[in-house]
Amino acid sequence: MAEHWSLSQEEEDTTRQQLFHKARKGDAKAKQELVNTYGVRLWSEQERAQLVYENVKPKRGKPKRGTEKLS
Repeated sequence: MAEHWSLSQEEEDTTRQQLFHKARKGDAKAKQELVNTYGVRLWSEQERAQLVYENVKPKRGKPKRGTEKLS
């Protein structure tokens, strides 16, 4: 698995997807290959469950009085 290949981009993408699939199933060799070759961080189910996402949405509407830019 660790050899460098001269495949087309599509074939490399397919290989990488297969590695992710195997790693998701618990294959230690696939996990190590992803870390070594692609430098990815693999998260366990428990780690992903603890992630907190902060979605900051800009306020829409009229700007407050006195905050408009003067030209």
